[in-house]
Amino acid sequence: MSAQALAVAFYDHARELYGSARSGATVLFEGRKATVLPEGPKVQATAGGWTAVLPGRFELELEPVAPEAGLGGVTATVCRVRGEVAGRRVECLGTVAETRDLPAWEDLDALRTISAIADEGHAFVALARRPRGARGHDEEEISAWLLDEGRLLRVEDARVSTVYDDGGRQRSAGLELWVPGEEFARRGSGLVLAGSSLDLDGIQVHVAIFRWRLDGRDATGAYELMVRSDPPAAA
Repeated sequence: MSAQALAVAFYDHARELYGSARSGATVLFEGRKATVLPEGPKVQATAGGWTAVLPGRFELELEPVAPEAGLGGVTATVCRVRGEVAGRRVECLGTVAETRDLPAWEDLDALRTISAIADEGHAFVALARRPRGARGHDEEEISAWLLDEGRLLRVEDARVSTVYDDGGRQRSAGLELWVPGEEFARRGSGLVLAGSSLDLDGIQVHVAIFRWRLDGRDATGAYELMVRSDPPAAA
C-alpha cells in the first residue's frame, strides 16, 4: 500500500466481479463466491488517477469521473475502472477512498460505509460513525453526498434503515436522503448480492455488495459494516 491510507472498490455487475481492497485485507467476489485475502494492493497515484495492483489477483486503473466527496476524515471519489481481475477483463465503476484521519475506535462502537453507483453522473456515498455507547442509528454521525448529473450535492440528513440476519450481517437497506432546498426526500433501497465477514485487530468487518435502486436508477455498490468485537457491540 502507498503511504496514504487508500482503499479501492470496483463493481462490474455485468460480469459479476466485485472487490473491496485496502491495506491488510482484500475481498473479491465472483458472483456470490467470496475470496478473502490477508493482503492489500499496492495503490499508486498517476497523472490520470490511480493504479491498484495485487499480484496474481488483479491489476486496475482507476480514473476519477467526479469531484472527491468529503466524509469527515475520509474522501471518496467515484471512478471509471479498467483492468483485469482473476484473468478476466473488467470495465466498470468503483471508488477510491483516502482515510486522512484514522478512526478512533476507543470512541466508537461501529462504522458504516455505503456506496451506490448508477452511472458516471449519478451516485451516493456515505460514512456513518456510531459513538461508544450509542443506543442506535439515530445517534450516529453521518456524512453523505449525492452525485447528481455530475454535481456533488451535500445530503443534510441521511436516514439509513437496515435489515440484518441473525449474525448481524446486512441483508437489505432503505435510504431517505434530504438535500438542502428540496421539499421531498430522495429515496433508495438495496438488497445484498454477495457478502463475507472477517476479523481485523478486534474489529469485525462485514463486507456486502449491494444492488440498489436509487432515485429511479439501478445502481451497484457496497455496504460495509465495521463493529467493535471486544467488547461485543450490536449493529
